[in-house]
Amino acid sequence: MPFVLAVVGATLIIINGLWIASNGAPIVLSSYPSSTTEQLYTNSSSFWGRISLGIPGYADSAWLLIFLAIAVVGLMCALGLLIEPRRPRNLSLIILACSLLSIPIGGGFIVGAILGIIGGIAGMEWPKPFKETFMGRFLRVLKLDSSVFMEASDEPKFLSQGAGILILANVLSAAGFAIYSLTVDAMNTSADATFNVLFLGQIRYDISVFAYPFIYIGIAVIKWFLLSLLIYFVGTKIVGCRKEFDGIATVTAFAYAPILLQIFLPLVFSNQTVLWGFVVFFVTNIWMILALLIGVRQALEIPVGRTVGVILLSGGIYWIIDYLAIVPFLEIPGIWFILKPATFVLLLFSMGALLASLTGIFSKRFRFE
Repeated sequence: MPFVLAVVGATLIIINGLWIASNGAPIVLSSYPSSTTEQLYTNSSSFWGRISLGIPGYADSAWLLIFLAIAVVGLMCALGLLIEPRRPRNLSLIILACSLLSIPIGGGFIVGAILGIIGGIAGMEWPKPFKETFMGRFLRVLKLDSSVFMEASDEPKFLSQGAGILILANVLSAAGFAIYSLTVDAMNTSADATFNVLFLGQIRYDISVFAYPFIYIGIAVIKWFLLSLLIYFVGTKIVGCRKEFDGIATVTAFAYAPILLQIFLPLVFSNQTVLWGFVVFFVTNIWMILALLIGVRQALEIPVGRTVGVILLSGGIYWIIDYLAIVPFLEIPGIWFILKPATFVLLLFSMGALLASLTGIFSKRFRFE
């Protein structure tokens, strides 16, 4: 499976690169035809979005030949592994690198790069069954597969994989929001910059993009430990479940997987940049909460109703600490809710705690079958 995915991904990357070569410029696809920024902002209530396959300066210059050569190397390695798997770790690493380096020329319509990255990472663990690899479990979390959370909560060895998911998700999330924020800032400087971003597919980045992932990781580890500790306390001390802390910490880390999708934020720009950023933030975080709900239910072995109560109570306390004590002091790219006054935040928490009590978390424990 990993090698098949790698072959398909590399093939799409080459097709994407050849299309850009024949086009002479990155491929910019928009929701409806438009040629000026005035047309987009005159009726700003009408949402217009575009996706760029390729980065100007790389996809329309001599660099294109280099990236095409890299794509061919990736395809040859994938075919070699598919025909006769030899040295899978080394060749899978090359496939992973080639897939990542395809992004400046569109990444095989994005899908190709994703398949290549999945195949490359999973190929390093060959011949282990795909669903048991790190990438296989990662995809199962995105599918909200309850069985992967059950496995993770019962086996302490999966804590390292959970930490890997946490770090990977936050690194890519940080990169996505950093590039998006820098590009939006550039759009605010001039009409020409806005035109270049929206119609030519430009994005802005600088050396700071490499610093933000380290900041995100540090903050994410603190928030992960805090959230895991609160869920553990509510689940074991209040609800009465018997579960070790490492099992709770593992499923909590796994639940961060959907945050990784924020890396795709800079690929799409619209005439409503704030709205689009909020949509991505909202969807990925709701996805994460659903994953956390399934994970905590499997770990604590309680009905869905009481699981919701545990998440409401522990998540409410976490939310107060996060948005009153942590977020207001951060100055990093991203979308954050600053809720004021503090009394309003406490009111929301009180309502959440009341709803949590109605789920029965303060009554005798009931195990689900």
